[in-house]
Amino acid sequence: ALPIFTTSSNFSTTAAPCNSPTGLNSTGVTTNSATVGANSVPNATSYNIQYRAVGASSWNPTTSSTVTKTLSGLNASTSYEFQQQAVCPTNTSAFSASSNFSTPAPVCAIPSGLNSTAVTNASATLNWTAVSGASSYVIQYRITGTASWTTATSTTTSKAISGLTA
Repeated sequence: ALPIFTTSSNFSTTAAPCNSPTGLNSTGVTTNSATVGANSVPNATSYNIQYRAVGASSWNPTTSSTVTKTLSGLNASTSYEFQQQAVCPTNTSAFSASSNFSTPAPVCAIPSGLNSTAVTNASATLNWTAVSGASSYVIQYRITGTASWTTATSTTTSKAISGLTA
């Protein structure tokens, strides 16, 4: 005898899980950019990333077709936080917990245009070209061939020194 089947019944499978990204990290951090990323999420087709300066009230949203994204236009000497969200074919994960990174302070250039004016037997004025962003300068001078330096500071692009040996 042949088995007798009942009438059919329908069912649907649930969507594949779309997990929140983990392993958030930042690399290549400069004074105004950073590359942020995480571990890839199975089934993800893209990622939503949001970032902000720590303590800011609103997020800056961006997207990426890969698990990493280079953020640009950042401020120097600032702590940032970012979160990632996976976008899957049928659903979207929650945003991950935040991860932080800090941009470094800008590096000052080395002063150029060194010269001296108003030289006498006991004094001179040392001059240099202004460095953008510099708030002060540290000057070192010595008698040629000696080991000991004398240090002075200036908030302008010159420094009058005295007590020199003729």
